[in-house]
Amino acid sequence: MTTSRLLTVASQNLQHRAADEGRWPDLAAIIRGVGPQLLLLQECDWLTDAKPAAQAARDLDLELVVAPSSGLPTAVAWDPRRLHLIGCDTYYTLRLHHGYCAPRFDVLGTALPVPLVAISTHLIPTSANQAADEASLVGSRAYRYGGLGLLGGDINHCPVDDPEPDWDTIQPYNRMARCQRRSHDRAPWQANTIVGQTLRDGSFTDVAADVAARRADPSLLMPTARHGGIRCDQAHVTPALAPTIEDYWQVDTGDASDHHLIAFTLDLSRTDLTQLRDHT
Repeated sequence: MTTSRLLTVASQNLQHRAADEGRWPDLAAIIRGVGPQLLLLQECDWLTDAKPAAQAARDLDLELVVAPSSGLPTAVAWDPRRLHLIGCDTYYTLRLHHGYCAPRFDVLGTALPVPLVAISTHLIPTSANQAADEASLVGSRAYRYGGLGLLGGDINHCPVDDPEPDWDTIQPYNRMARCQRRSHDRAPWQANTIVGQTLRDGSFTDVAADVAARRADPSLLMPTARHGGIRCDQAHVTPALAPTIEDYWQVDTGDASDHHLIAFTLDLSRTDLTQLRDHT
């Protein structure tokens, strides 16, 4: 295993108004401390203008692209010493509640035959069924350019096998969106896992769940946001990248955001090339 084969990826929901409320410098410092070469961002409301976006890129010491959005924009940032941008897919972004940003890269120092697609998305929070449709769309874009893809961000809905939260302690608006009753009477609520199942049906691997299972460490499945009681921030990879999953962790952002940062490393020397296809 060589250092050039390792790729550190992070995802952070910035919580809207991060710049206006003065939280951005703390968030940028936390992100720099993790040192991702690839960064997925959500709720980037102030980065739709070129000047603040350029400043944010300088703050991170990364390059940055922001997707069009009819809601709160998403963005992807990357280290140009590691990744070479060759295109960016936002073709269907306005069909999603918050949109998506899907740049594709040549990974420098490797001989991977297809580009790496990295999608930052923020699925609709108010309906698991609608979010599943959005997950299907962004999942298809992750496969679009040869099958070497990852997607992550504020997925907003319950993974398939995570511990069941105590729904009686969850805000009613989150219960309506994220769970269902076991029957039509007064039976307890249970998680609606249609989004996680949609991604699993697409042969995606949930990075946190994969590492938690291999290490027998359920703490890796802890909730990632201050409210809601679930692991709403997630990362999923296509089959070609599943063998490359090396590590996963969360970083508590304190008062800088209402979401934890999630991060993971991939050992690209273990890429399953049999899962790739010619994208030309």
